[in-house]
Amino acid sequence: MSETEGTPRALRIGFEFHVPRAVRRNIHGARVDRALDTITERVLGLVAEDFPAAGKAFVRGEWVYPWTDRRQEYLLADGKAELVPDEDTVDEVGPGTPKAMRISFEFEVPTGFRSIRATEFNRVLDAIAERVLGLVEGLFPWASKAVVRKEWLYNWTDGRYERPLAPNEFNTPG
Repeated sequence: MSETEGTPRALRIGFEFHVPRAVRRNIHGARVDRALDTITERVLGLVAEDFPAAGKAFVRGEWVYPWTDRRQEYLLADGKAELVPDEDTVDEVGPGTPKAMRISFEFEVPTGFRSIRATEFNRVLDAIAERVLGLVEGLFPWASKAVVRKEWLYNWTDGRYERPLAPNEFNTPG
């Protein structure tokens, strides 16, 4: 058994489809649900055929109004964090509501499965991206920008937990 065969591994790919603020049309939830369901069905079908290493799939779909959604890059050196200026990270401003449809997939590879070459998982990631970007043109025509994030990771630590927070005047209905 090779060193990586006992390693928990996961293939992740996420998409964000941004609707410009100036698009004031009411995008109905049923239309978003239909787009998310169709994309999910097609991606799971593709992965079942093209990536037999996947033992489990986790899918998350969201329709969000991201009033604040920033990703900033910092250089860390000499005990300091310095912001790297990037024109692409500036929040879109102007009248209207920011809207985005997000969908992400995680395909878990069972421990003990054979080693997987980079060419294999990159081919699958590229095929998923092509399929989703092709589908979204007809299913979600309001999007003007797509953000795609692809990851192959050795998943040693992937913890999730929920913890109730103390009730206060802001988080307690009434």
